[in-house]
Amino acid sequence: MAEKNQITGKKSVLFSIGSETIPQLLEFLRDRGISRVILVSDENEYRALGARVEQALQQNSIEVHNVVLRGEAVSADEVSITQALLPSDESNQMYIAVGSGTLTDIVRFVSYRAKSDFICLPTAPSVDGFASSGSSMTINGFKQTILSKPPLAIFADMDTLCNAPPGLIASGFGDMFGKYSALADWKLAHLIVNEPYNDVIAKRSRAARDSVAAASFKLTEDHEGSVLKVMEALVEEGLCMLEYGNSRPASGAEHHFSHYWEMKLLREKRPAVFHGSKVGIASIIIAGCYQLLHEISRDEAAACLSRTVRPDPEHEKDAIIRGFGNRLAETVTGTQAFYLSMADGDYQDLKNSIISHWDKVKQIAEQVPGQEVLINMLKQVGGVYHPSSLGMTDQDVLDALTYAHYVRGGFTILKLGRMLGWTAEFLFEMVVKGIPGDY
Repeated sequence: MAEKNQITGKKSVLFSIGSETIPQLLEFLRDRGISRVILVSDENEYRALGARVEQALQQNSIEVHNVVLRGEAVSADEVSITQALLPSDESNQMYIAVGSGTLTDIVRFVSYRAKSDFICLPTAPSVDGFASSGSSMTINGFKQTILSKPPLAIFADMDTLCNAPPGLIASGFGDMFGKYSALADWKLAHLIVNEPYNDVIAKRSRAARDSVAAASFKLTEDHEGSVLKVMEALVEEGLCMLEYGNSRPASGAEHHFSHYWEMKLLREKRPAVFHGSKVGIASIIIAGCYQLLHEISRDEAAACLSRTVRPDPEHEKDAIIRGFGNRLAETVTGTQAFYLSMADGDYQDLKNSIISHWDKVKQIAEQVPGQEVLINMLKQVGGVYHPSSLGMTDQDVLDALTYAHYVRGGFTILKLGRMLGWTAEFLFEMVVKGIPGDY
């Protein structure tokens, strides 16, 4: 077990994982002359780790302003931001986030706005954003990633991680399995629309993903070792995003699905679902899309493309209103500026780019494992793999297949599928009905 690891690159975050988390935290604060901290957690995370941290800080004469966010499902939204920001002042303070992804996102955003640094104390290996500089926030009902700042350090207590709820551990695996389609989408966008691509960072992301895939088959027999592997990989993914400057190395169509579902659940006042669990299920669906893509010949692709026309901007805006509601329509429309501003000639150029690169498109599709492989890995870690397991209905899945591609502006297989004439109903029949479960 690693007691202290320095993970470095162009940018670095101190990452410590082991059994000496609190003493290392205290040493870190002493070395920087920090005597005042704002400790942010929720009720569960405070019981799991926050109370011990608070006691240790107070015993070492560090002033603690304790913010415990209340409620069954704390969200990274305006209410939480206000609560976490209130104790801030102009002193030499340090924010400390005790929790998983949501708490880290809240503190990352607030500390940046308060011109303070922060430290992350994860309580579960659940998401890949601990080390990143982007805060995944829901502002005015819209899920978006807002540039903030990375933590100075991540201190992960191994006992706390290993005793995290099994669903949160499975969520971390699910988030990592999403890198199969995320990396394929990134490469597809580079190939088709010349989006920037960093091969070194992509290789790092791929290596982290593969280490978690191997660990998924050992979780039962080596729980601690597997939890360590997934935590290290999640931090590495965050560092990949930090170095690249956005979430592209770790997020593609599967994350757009997750974000769409999260906004839909919020809008309909339905219970929240773990991010990584949504990503894991979405990854299975997107893997099915890549399997379809691999089976299409160049001539078949050309025939499909010849039958589609440039989407009408007004029809697209109407679709966005149907999928997201009037309140979010303007924000979502802004993400699609590249596609909405296309002329017929631009759209034809995009088609020509797809056909001219078709052999490489199929090679990218080959790199995404089949649905059955992802389902088996999720089974190994006790993860869910059918939409109904998250309370998702047929209509929720159809809506995501219809509208998720609007969530972000990047080119993904969902954009390509639209150009090939794939409808939501067609994809539901071809790639969702085959997932073992209620369908």
